[in-house]
Amino acid sequence: MPMKIKWSRNFEKRLMKLDRNIRDKVRKKLKLFLENRNHPSLRYKKVQALRHEKPPVYEISIDMSIRITLQEFDDHIYLRNIGGHAILP
Repeated sequence: MPMKIKWSRNFEKRLMKLDRNIRDKVRKKLKLFLENRNHPSLRYKKVQALRHEKPPVYEISIDMSIRITLQEFDDHIYLRNIGGHAILP
């Protein structure tokens, strides 16, 4: 069964403020993430500043300036935030 995606209110608000072309990139990258989270273009890695969170927080890159922070649970992926480097603590 495919993994479900859930998102925070903050993620949704910030996503809607992005240009349509960026939102299209987000959809494509999330699809790629579900197919192969280790694809090099995602630059998938743990956010060290939030390593104490349970489950740990990871990030994927949409492009060189936009990233998504997320957490992986047993039954879903939770999208926490989207934006530039400033979204990280």
